[in-house]
Amino acid sequence: MTHLTRFVLCGLLGLAASASALAESPGLAECTRAFYRGEFAQAAQLAETQLRSHPNAVPTRVMLARAQLAQGQFQPAFEELRKVLKADPNNTDALYYLSLISRELSQREYQRLLTLAPDSDRAHQLLGEAALAAENPSEAEKEFQDALRVNPHFVEASIALAELKRSQSKFDEAIGYYAQAERMGRLNYAIAYGLGACYTYKKEYSQAANWLRKAVALVPDSAAGHFALGNALFQSGQLEAAIPELKSSLQLEPRMKQAYFLLGRSYTKLGRPQEAQVMFQKLDQMNRSEVPGIKATGDGAPERELPQ
Repeated sequence: MTHLTRFVLCGLLGLAASASALAESPGLAECTRAFYRGEFAQAAQLAETQLRSHPNAVPTRVMLARAQLAQGQFQPAFEELRKVLKADPNNTDALYYLSLISRELSQREYQRLLTLAPDSDRAHQLLGEAALAAENPSEAEKEFQDALRVNPHFVEASIALAELKRSQSKFDEAIGYYAQAERMGRLNYAIAYGLGACYTYKKEYSQAANWLRKAVALVPDSAAGHFALGNALFQSGQLEAAIPELKSSLQLEPRMKQAYFLLGRSYTKLGRPQEAQVMFQKLDQMNRSEVPGIKATGDGAPERELPQ
């Protein structure tokens, strides 16, 4: 039994029975009492009996899944919760327990993969991602390199190494890995955006804009992509071209402060002071709204909140 399994069981046993569940029906109340006595098999049997005559009783099906989960029967519990969500997509209990089961099942498959194919490209990819999550970049790099050793055409490993090098500001190395990934397979957003970001940091704005145009063509609803393209165009002096990209980023993410700032700068440089002032006022209002005890008024001036 994994640590997560023990955690789930403790959480299940520590929960108090809700009054609404007990009041749902005498059958559900009996099932619930059995569950909280720790008689999980009996609780599951009672729930199954109830569901034969009332198959649409969502609380009873949730209780069945919980009883199965408490016995370590993850796959049957998973199936029951899927049935709950089909009938009630916003059922918070089902979503909660399903998330726990999904984590447990993924851990089991993770261990199975490492046991069956410890030197496979996917195994090294998973180990590399785990090392990143543990903030161990040197170990992550080693695992991703091993993934490429096993499979020299493994696109995901090349992208992972490129992202790692970019996070370390090693932009030339990152560009090499992104280019390698593009040669291996079809261009995707991660590659195009990553290359655009690297060339932006290297102040090679023409190259950056070329790649970022490809990125936003691939994923038009990416606020980060439109902003990055707008920034590259702004930095290269293409102010008129930068404005629509920055506006697009704000349509997708209205609280992107950098976009307001660059729009204000762009309008200022283009001799459009009124439009620039609007952008800077919006930026000022956002900054003020984040200061405790101050709220922005309609004209952007701060107003002290009165004590209650």
